[in-house]
Amino acid sequence: MKKYIRAMFRGNTKTKLYLWTIVIFGLLSMGCLGGCIAGFGLSFGYVAFGSFIFATVYSQLGTFKDINAQINEQDALERSVRKQKESTAFSADRKLQKKWEEDAKEGNELNHYTEKNIKKYLVEYKAKKENFRVLIDSSAKYNINKCPAYVWSDKKHLFLLLLEQKARIVTISREKTGVLRYETGVVITDMEEYKKVKDSVFLGSLFRELYPKYYKKTVNGLTTFMKNVFIIGEDIAITTPSARGIIKATGCRLELTNQQIDRKRFGGYFEEIYKENLLLKEGAYTQEEYKGKVRELLAGLAEHEESLESFQKTIYQLVQYNMISLECAEFYMEFRGKKQEGKKG
Repeated sequence: MKKYIRAMFRGNTKTKLYLWTIVIFGLLSMGCLGGCIAGFGLSFGYVAFGSFIFATVYSQLGTFKDINAQINEQDALERSVRKQKESTAFSADRKLQKKWEEDAKEGNELNHYTEKNIKKYLVEYKAKKENFRVLIDSSAKYNINKCPAYVWSDKKHLFLLLLEQKARIVTISREKTGVLRYETGVVITDMEEYKKVKDSVFLGSLFRELYPKYYKKTVNGLTTFMKNVFIIGEDIAITTPSARGIIKATGCRLELTNQQIDRKRFGGYFEEIYKENLLLKEGAYTQEEYKGKVRELLAGLAEHEESLESFQKTIYQLVQYNMISLECAEFYMEFRGKKQEGKKG
């Protein structure tokens, strides 16, 4: 029965005409019979009887065998095409599997990762819907080196799904992930340190925006390539753009050492805006995110800094170090003036 229904919609013109004719007259017969029984007149009974006879005779014509043969032929063709597609897909999977095996022999063990199996791992390890991509530069404690990963957290733990030759999960207490540290001048000993990730068929493009930023510095007359990293937990170094995902997953705060910020010279609000600017420059924030955070801090500075001298000093320093524009500085100077007038009133 299914094949006839399918043929009514997907068959050729002759097949459709034949089958729809039988269906229409069959329905007409039943409808008129119902009308006759309901008392609409004997003429409905004649039409019902005539339609029934026509549909029955028409369905028994020699055409039926031809139509039935066409339907069977079409079904056979569709089965053949379906099997061919399955065979082609299987062949493609086998070729891909073979390529993965060859890549693994050559050291490209990351090539077996696809969108499909990454989703499978995320489900298997019960990842939260809000998970983020990060590139882990290194960790001696967890034996991690130049590894793409997914990060998420719950109230007690931070989870890292490491996409190594074999996927594995690392669990860290949230008590150890409240602070993000900053390390500069990490010397590059291998300019192709992320080659496996970059050459990976799928991961290479997926993690492209998280690759470290290299810069040159002359040390003892020699040009040396360096990078900066952020550190979370005991010793998990991540590429600087990856801080975005870590901050979103944990809500951690960036802390700087006394060597990284001169607290005798700069006040608290300057330091906070300096840290936001640092995250912007390192690729952890977008320009809009940075502007929003700076607006909040400047509004707090204008409202809560009691000393006009301290307020003006901080504003001038921010302009001097190109963390805010002169127009922005003027706006918040005026903003503070209005707030002070409101307090007096």
